[in-house]
Parts: sequence; structure tokens; C-alpha cells
Amino acid sequence: MPVIGDPVGLTVDRIVLATDFSPASEAATAYAKGLARRFSSTLTLANVVELSSTTRTEEAIIGMPADDQRRTSSENLERILADLSFEGIRAIAHELEGRNPAASIVGLADQIQADLIVTGTHSRHGFTKAVLGSCAEGIIRHAKCPVLTVGPKARKPPQGPFSFNTIIFATDFSADAARKASVALAFAQDNTAKIYLCHILEHPGRDVAQTLEQQLKFETALHKLVPQSTYDWCSPECLVEHGNVAPHLVDMANRLQADLIVLGARRSASWFAHLVDGVVAQVLATASCPVMTIATV
Repeated sequence: MPVIGDPVGLTVDRIVLATDFSPASEAATAYAKGLARRFSSTLTLANVVELSSTTRTEEAIIGMPADDQRRTSSENLERILADLSFEGIRAIAHELEGRNPAASIVGLADQIQADLIVTGTHSRHGFTKAVLGSCAEGIIRHAKCPVLTVGPKARKPPQGPFSFNTIIFATDFSADAARKASVALAFAQDNTAKIYLCHILEHPGRDVAQTLEQQLKFETALHKLVPQSTYDWCSPECLVEHGNVAPHLVDMANRLQADLIVLGARRSASWFAHLVDGVVAQVLATASCPVMTIATV
């Protein structure tokens, strides 16, 4: 298990807010505004006019003519820009077009070298894949920067600049665990937050002795993710518990009154791969706080 030498520096100068103007996007907008205020960031609004894969540009998948979508997009972006300007937030807007909204958002984030993408998500077609929605899922799996996703049950942040007071970083010790932990620790340091590093064991040992041995092994591995300098500004706690990963993690977040859950996400080479019942999808479906995902490099 790699050991971190020093925490990464936290820079959030450029935030992309992916919005479709739905109620699910409103909570994401509130978080993006609060973060932009806190970090004095430039907020880039992005809305995608989704074009049909079976036509050129005349019709959209949802059935609304593309020209109507363009007009609606422009009007809504102008409205949000005016609100942001009134609140003293630097913001610009991009009206994008494409057959794959997630690819368009990720492409824009790459182009402007975004430090963070913020997006909302809702369940329109059921509890599994559609909890994320194809756009949010594609962004999570392909973005090079962290992605803050506000799920359907996540509470809205308070007005104005805000802090994440309690952060949970959950890891399965897959690739890049040390780098992902460093990002979570950087957010915790900037927010002067209490941070918990956790690993959830789905399968306890054959007996109490083996279970305790596993717990000690993973607690040691969690401690190795924390550089010594971290203890100068906080006292991180390392937790190893047993249970079904996603519901147990959500229960833990509720128990600890977490404001943010940080998870790793596996990068996909395909835009059409789905998380289905993966941990990220299940946590996003039920968590009462936003979830930050960091894709494996």
C-alpha cells in the first residue's frame, strides 16, 4: 500500500456546473454556488442540447425540436447567469450540442482544465442505473477531475459560502487509493473538517479471531493513507466495519452526520458501460449528502 508523503494542494479555480434546469439540478446549483464563493472560483454553466443519433440536428431525443431546445437552453442559461452575477459570482455559460451529453460535459471540462464538475441526478426510470442517469454516470466514469454529484435525497446546502464539516472517505484499496485519499484529505483540510477514512468488509472471518485480524490489517492500511503532517491540523479516524457496503456506508454517513462522502470510481473505456447496482449508484440513490467521486487514473 503506498504511503502519501505530503497532501496535495487544493485548487478549485474552475468549476463546471452541468445542468438540465430540472429540480435535480437546483440542489447541484446551490452547491456549485457555495463552492464558487468559498474558493473564489469561476463557475462555468453547461447545458447540452441533446441531438438524436438517428437524425442530423433537426430533432432531439426527447422529441422537442432542436431549435426549441436551443431557445430554452439560452433563456435558462441567461436567467441563471443573471442570478449569479447579482450574487457576485463570476460565471460564464456554454450551450453545447451533441449526441452524448456526458461526453460534451467532460470535453468542456478538459478544454478549460476544470478542477471540479458539479452535477445533479435523479431517477426517471427506476432504482438501478437510472438513479444516476446516463449523463451523470458518464461524467463520473470519464472525468479527469473530481465530480461532486448531488443525489435525489441529498439535502441542500445553507445559503452563502459553506463548509463540509464532516467528511467520509471510503476505499476498497483499489488502484490509486493513496491519490484519492489525498484529495479527500485536502478537502478536509481546507474545510477544517473532521475526516473518517473507512473500509467496509462484506465478508467477516470464519471466527472472531480471524475477523479481528482482518480488521487490524485494514486499519493499518487506512493509517498508511494518512501523511504524518495531517496530524498537525486534525485527528483523522480510521474505521473498519462489516456489512453490505453501500447501505452500511450510507448508514455510517447518517450516524456521523457527514456532509460529504468521497469514493473512488472505476474509469471506463466505453461511454455505454453502466454502473447498474454498483456501490456508487446505490450510495447516490440514498445518501442525504453529496458524493464526490474520483476516477482511477
